[in-house]
Amino acid sequence: MLLLVVVAIAAAMSWNGLVGFGRDVLHLKDPWVYGVPVSLDVAAMLCGFLALRAVIAHDSAAGPRLLTFFLVTGSAGANYYHAMDPKNGGSTAAALYFGAMSILSWWLFDVVLRQIRRTMLRRIGAVERPLARFRAVRWLRFPRETFEAWSYSVRYGLTRPEEALAQVWQAKQIKEAEVLNELPPNITKADAVRLALSAVGGDVTAARDWLEERGMTVDRSYAYDVAKKVEKTGAPALGLAPVPPQIPATTPHTAASA
Repeated sequence: MLLLVVVAIAAAMSWNGLVGFGRDVLHLKDPWVYGVPVSLDVAAMLCGFLALRAVIAHDSAAGPRLLTFFLVTGSAGANYYHAMDPKNGGSTAAALYFGAMSILSWWLFDVVLRQIRRTMLRRIGAVERPLARFRAVRWLRFPRETFEAWSYSVRYGLTRPEEALAQVWQAKQIKEAEVLNELPPNITKADAVRLALSAVGGDVTAARDWLEERGMTVDRSYAYDVAKKVEKTGAPALGLAPVPPQIPATTPHTAASA
């Protein structure tokens, strides 16, 4: 309700300026003088509704939005010119104020339409999920790792930060496994299959061979089940469970030496 009140007041101020423009500059008389705000401000709002209707119908709204821009620009220019005219006791402050009222009334009205339009697009699945967000401390302390996680979230549409970080950590595990020619310690069989699928590009047979070379035998049916789950989630072949880097356990000997 508060937003509607503000929009109505801004629109009324723009209306008043356009009526003055029609009377003092265009020398129109009643009732024709009211055609100026109708042909500019009201027409701009009508174009906004047409844009919303186009979105609901899954059509392009570029035409109505472009026409709205030209109408609002004309309304702001007319208000500015009328308020700047010395014959009306105009000033720069008045010109800026009345010109801004045209833009403000349209902008606030467009905010409401944008919210409705975004809700409609979200219902039909035309809006991406929000990306993962990371704390400023992580960006400062681990800028490269955080950037890689953010890149994963952009590429695969990941929303949760731990999912994006899991991709980075498991990508590092793949590189370490390829260098050492062995699997990471304490890895589960499901994660091992995901790791192998990522390493060989998603081929199940090649993934089983990759695991056998590293000392793990996986049934064909189990490997295909994991691959189907990965394909169903639409995520990369890496597992989504957070797998932080392995930290060596502290032994009494190392503790004493430390």
